[in-house]
Amino acid sequence: MKKIVAALTSALFVTAAFAQTAAPTDATKAQMKANSDKAEAQATANKKKAEAQSDAEKAQASANEDKASAQADADKKAAKVTTATTPSGAFDARGDATKAQANANHKKHEAQAKADRKKHEAAQDANVAQAKANKKKVEAQNDANKKAADANVDAAKKQ
Repeated sequence: MKKIVAALTSALFVTAAFAQTAAPTDATKAQMKANSDKAEAQATANKKKAEAQSDAEKAQASANEDKASAQADADKKAAKVTTATTPSGAFDARGDATKAQANANHKKHEAQAKADRKKHEAAQDANVAQAKANKKKVEAQNDANKKAADANVDAAKKQ
């Protein structure tokens, strides 16, 4: 009788051991999937952040070109002051140069404001992408934790 009880006890321990090793395997698989999902979400966020940064850099480059063009136009008008041959011509050239510089300043301001808006939008896009990635990472980890807890409950029931 003692041998039968010992054999049954041994069989129960072996069954329990297998049940316990199955739980971590399921939990490990769930964690690996969660890690993969988290890495994918972060990669997507990083891609969107890089795109946003590129958009911001393009906007700033465009603004710099617009500002340089506007200043070059103003400089051309200012150069006419030195080539004027009469006092009246010089007076008119100075007036034109002043207007051209004011116009250039306005264009430069507008170009920079547009670039700043684009940069702000790009930063918002990057923040949204990161927030979405963080949400996906939390959801993936929650799924893995739930599967691990379910596996532990199942293993406890089998003991």
